[in-house]
Amino acid sequence: MTRFSLPTIRAALAVLISVSCAMAGQPEFRGFWVDGFNEGFRNPQETDNLIRRVRAANCNAVIVQMRKRGDAHYFSLLEPWAANHQEGYDALTDLIAKCRAAEPRIQVHVWTNCHPIWPAASWPPDPKHALNRMPEIQTEDVDGNRRTEVGYGLDWGHPQASDWLYRVYMDIARRFDVDGLHFDYIRYTGEQWGYNPVSVERFNRAHGRSGIPAKDDPAWKQWRRDQVTQLVRKIYVGAAAVRPSIVVSAALITWNNGPVRDEEWTNSAAYRAVFQDWRGWMEEGILDLAIPMVYYARSNERYRGWYENWVRFILRHQYGRRAVIGVGNYLNSIEDTIYQIGFAREGGKALGVNFFSYAATRREGTEYAMHDEGFYKAMGDYFGPPVPAPELPWKVERTVGHLRGAIVNGDLEPLDWVEVRLTDRDSRVRTTRTDGCGAYAFANLPPGRYRLQVGEIDSVFLVSEGLVSTVNLLTDREKLVSNIDDLPGVKKGSDVVLMDKRVVFADVELGQIIVEDLMGSKRLTVGARTKIPLTQGDLVALSFKAGDSAAKVQFLTADRPANAAQGGGR
Repeated sequence: MTRFSLPTIRAALAVLISVSCAMAGQPEFRGFWVDGFNEGFRNPQETDNLIRRVRAANCNAVIVQMRKRGDAHYFSLLEPWAANHQEGYDALTDLIAKCRAAEPRIQVHVWTNCHPIWPAASWPPDPKHALNRMPEIQTEDVDGNRRTEVGYGLDWGHPQASDWLYRVYMDIARRFDVDGLHFDYIRYTGEQWGYNPVSVERFNRAHGRSGIPAKDDPAWKQWRRDQVTQLVRKIYVGAAAVRPSIVVSAALITWNNGPVRDEEWTNSAAYRAVFQDWRGWMEEGILDLAIPMVYYARSNERYRGWYENWVRFILRHQYGRRAVIGVGNYLNSIEDTIYQIGFAREGGKALGVNFFSYAATRREGTEYAMHDEGFYKAMGDYFGPPVPAPELPWKVERTVGHLRGAIVNGDLEPLDWVEVRLTDRDSRVRTTRTDGCGAYAFANLPPGRYRLQVGEIDSVFLVSEGLVSTVNLLTDREKLVSNIDDLPGVKKGSDVVLMDKRVVFADVELGQIIVEDLMGSKRLTVGARTKIPLTQGDLVALSFKAGDSAAKVQFLTADRPANAAQGGGR
């Protein structure tokens, strides 16, 4: 056991006290990760206890695990209710109302487990579950095994897997007045995973190759990294379109020692092994808050150094965004947790701290102390008076815009992995590639006129402050009919494509969809079925023969429903 002299301990405590006093009264993020497996919000009484304990700790934010393994602790339009939940209880709606009433207000961020979709020991019984709708979207290893370290998992190289998660997040952002969306497991579980046959086929087509790539093939590793980053970017820009004030954050990998030099980042486990380039996400500005999971026991001298190195690294790489340090209180005594908070707060560069976890509050030998009331009180005493969570300047004063869209051909097949070239008025060029759904996005664009080029398609449009421009493109414009009002003039039997129609009603059982023009009130009813259910506000393309009621429908992107408030919330 490492021993410290009394003067050393006194000096450390003096630093912690001075840090706490210096920050007293200033806005600071003080939050808890609240999991959906333990007591937290599974019924109204648990929710009341959660708010009481958060207030006792003088904290101001909860990151609540409303989706664990393809289930929901809220009324979801896509996924089944969680089995360990009080029947009919919408935890998210209740929690939002009660946290809004707290003084100061408690922020609510929705935590979603992205990659794990179901425990490997069983199969989901509900036909509404993603695996029953689309079992082909699972990740595999090179031998076709699907049971990962966290059970069955989604493969981000399969277009429907990433599309499913995108729609889950957009459903939450559109219908619930939450403060934030939170990624967890937004990655793979190791370099041996990602061999879904569809992903391998797409990779080979993109690179002009054949066969099965080796797990350490640099191009194959970058492919999987790109699939994750494309999804993060797509959700970030999509969330800004439907609720501009919403904060996007992520629980981030910090395995092993933290990088000391910048060039060591690409050898980190996050970047190299699980394809989570979170430093790149911060630099691009497609995360608002980085919350690294710096879970290390301070009682271990080696781990103490790892914790401090990771904190230093993230605070040096915020790129105009902000970092909240994820503290593993479940591994530490109360005293050691307070020390780690103090280290994270020193210098005022971190926006705050977030505890893992609300349930497992501290470590006692080999056991965890669950929901220890003494822990919440100790945190409240340490923090002092309650303070509000900080506002993020770029969410309040929105001085940049974003661009997104999808590209399809005349048969409504997405254009996969094509280059999208964006040129501003000063001839500066950005490029990206479409994902497997034909979708692309550019974040944080200065306002102005831009030229968008995709092959022979050439389009000019404006980006405005605080807004998301949506530019969906059709390669075969001979079939395009602009408005529903124009259909009576089209020769019966002609091939017709309608772009950018908003879904106002969709019935999965009946296979009936009603759409409308974005401008105007004319509506069209068609018979169509989609593997992923459409919901109100989705933008779609439709292909059919003029005069027929049956159509092929292709999802393009998620938008606000027509009756949603402009500005998408706060």
